[in-house]
Amino acid sequence: MADKPPPAPAPAMKPKPKPSAVPAVAAPGAPPRTTPSLKKPPPLAPPTQARPLKPPPAHQYRQQQQQQQPEGRKRRYRSHRGGCSGRRVCCLATGFVLLALCLALAAACLAYLYYHPRPPSFHLQPLTTTRFRVGNSSAVSAMDVTVAVKVVSWNPNDRVSFEYGDGEGRVALADADGDIALGWAPVGGFRHGARSVAAVGFVAAAKGVVVDEAVAARVRDRYRRRQLAFKVVVDTHVGARAGAVRTGMVPVRLLCDGGGMAPRGGVSGTVVGPMSKCQVYLFRVRWFSLN
Repeated sequence: MADKPPPAPAPAMKPKPKPSAVPAVAAPGAPPRTTPSLKKPPPLAPPTQARPLKPPPAHQYRQQQQQQQPEGRKRRYRSHRGGCSGRRVCCLATGFVLLALCLALAAACLAYLYYHPRPPSFHLQPLTTTRFRVGNSSAVSAMDVTVAVKVVSWNPNDRVSFEYGDGEGRVALADADGDIALGWAPVGGFRHGARSVAAVGFVAAAKGVVVDEAVAARVRDRYRRRQLAFKVVVDTHVGARAGAVRTGMVPVRLLCDGGGMAPRGGVSGTVVGPMSKCQVYLFRVRWFSLN
């Protein structure tokens, strides 16, 4: 079959002619059409400026200053017045305290000059052993001791008396290897009048006190020769009274070293042999000694 010939090309399209701008013609008899003209906006007014204030007259300025000054002065005066009042109160309080201290010191000095108080003195009488036994057991040595103690006090004051409360007394046997406690006993209180002698006594007992054999031998030897040495400690409270004035009770300690034995046949309560002086410690402290 024979090939077909190619189709013929299409004819080119001619461009359409553009319509020419023809001015519009008004219709006959119609009024001519006019274009309204735009109005020009009015010009902006310049911004208004505040007029400067005129300065007040001189007399008005002076009046204003005079009105303001008293208020400031009053405030300053009030604050200054408050500070002065606080300082004044502090000064008055300090002055009253100092005055009270001076008056108290003056009263104490006058009372000391008038009463002239002196501490009482204490002496320990020789101790009486109502029972003294040292066991000879080979296993252990034990002591049974009963000791009567009496302390004599002398009040040298003419207008001052002392009051002693209930206390406690302890007795120990002095030895080179250490003191041997022999028991304690309660001590009753008493009143010690002016220019008078008072005595206080108690009985201490110890049973079954275990000691070394060497100590037991020394104690037996000293007992036969009546050379035992004792130490007595009494803890109590004391207060002073001068006329209508009375002080509070304070703790006191009575320490008596070097107490000896009464000779054979001595009766408890009688002075047989020299007495040993006792030390008095206020508040039970050694560096507060009264004698």
